[in-house]
Amino acid sequence: MKIAKYLFLLILLLAGTISVFVATKDGKYAIKHKKVIDVSRDIVYKYVTDTKNWDSINPWAGEKFSILSSEKTENESITQQIILNDIENQLKLELRDTLNKKTLAIWSTEGDLSFQDKFLSIIGRGKKNDFEDRFEEGLSAVNKTLTREINSFDIKIDGFIKRDTVFYIQRPLVSTKEQIPMMIKHFLPKLQKILSSTGTPSNGSPFLIYHVQDSSANKFKYSIAIPLEKKIYTTTDSDIITGQINPSSTLKATVKGNYIHLNKALQDLYKELPKYKLEVSDKYKYLEVISKNPLTDKSASNWVTEIYLPVRPIKKEVAPVKKEKKLNQDSITKAIIKDILNADKKK
Repeated sequence: MKIAKYLFLLILLLAGTISVFVATKDGKYAIKHKKVIDVSRDIVYKYVTDTKNWDSINPWAGEKFSILSSEKTENESITQQIILNDIENQLKLELRDTLNKKTLAIWSTEGDLSFQDKFLSIIGRGKKNDFEDRFEEGLSAVNKTLTREINSFDIKIDGFIKRDTVFYIQRPLVSTKEQIPMMIKHFLPKLQKILSSTGTPSNGSPFLIYHVQDSSANKFKYSIAIPLEKKIYTTTDSDIITGQINPSSTLKATVKGNYIHLNKALQDLYKELPKYKLEVSDKYKYLEVISKNPLTDKSASNWVTEIYLPVRPIKKEVAPVKKEKKLNQDSITKAIIKDILNADKKK
């Protein structure tokens, strides 16, 4: 009995010592986890800051998780105040460029440890391990999703296509190529709302019509447009204007996948020009019909874009005809007589 009593007292003493040690342990924690994402920073930023994508990448899915607030620094970071299992935390995701055009993602959190978390941290468990595991899980999901989204694409050359007259309303814009999906998501619903409120029927899928393309400066002037069954009119002070494309000849390609692959499809179309004995026409604008776009499908690998490159038959160069000078017979006769007289004088 005495031995059991001593053991019990020893256990109490040990428990008390551990409790004092745990209670006096620093309750602050700061956890960081780094991972390289195999796509560029702007692509990662757009993806992780879109709340629609959190269902697929949230490592706390199935737990009591909610976002109280978000603060973004354009193309650099997102800071969130969250409630996780009834405890408030701050999460910060920083994005940095790497030398090989990839992205270094640094996901971090900080806060105060509960008594239980302090104890678990002593035995190698607790928040640090849990957050690092979840950070790795979430960033791996981002990397897997984005590399699949970026690398999954298909290009089909459809060949020569004659297009009929197209009436449309448009919203002129200026942006970089990377900002176009965001512009579509923002401005296309506004065009659709105008048609709906006026009872004007559309006549096919929306499209982009390019006015000026400066690829070297990554600056594009274009319009987001919706085709109409007939011509309509808008007020002169409106930023929504109407347009018309007359019947035109085009070379067509269909691209399934992210918009970054459109340039490759366009290059493939240029290679097809000699096959059809065609050249690019400057009379019409380059078009991209966006039948499946960021509004209809959040997965970029499912977007469908039809490219229409305006063309015309190659103009044959006609060699200039040299005009032969017509000799006047009287002048020839006078020249001969002059030569004869000069010869007689010399005699």
